[in-house]
Amino acid sequence: MEANGPVVVDTDVISYLFKSHPLAEHYQALLAGRSLAVSVVTLAEIEYGMEIKNWGAARRELMRRFLARFTPLGPDSETAREWARIRCAREKRGRPIGFADAWIAACAVQLNVPLVTHNASDYSAIPDLIVLTAA
Repeated sequence: MEANGPVVVDTDVISYLFKSHPLAEHYQALLAGRSLAVSVVTLAEIEYGMEIKNWGAARRELMRRFLARFTPLGPDSETAREWARIRCAREKRGRPIGFADAWIAACAVQLNVPLVTHNASDYSAIPDLIVLTAA
């Protein structure tokens, strides 16, 4: 795997980058020179967050323009199989994983690329998943 190859970016990291959170500079360095992808589930989580927090039109537009730099990864049959495999494996280990996190992990596993997240423990014990974090 290339040191600067493509990655799937988790929702938390996108939030840090957009808000210029103190952790953003660490993730900017980690993502520099890479092709960036994002699960449609992450896009849905962000849209939900904007809706529930009543963001104004201008701020929503800023976020959507920010998201344009990420390639969206849509659902398909192979990703659905990975999602089922991941959820089942975690449940059998007594460590269930949520719908969204399983989907985001499935996108990275299917593409055989790392997942960049600040919540590495959410993705522990997932076979074939490489997690990158600045933590």
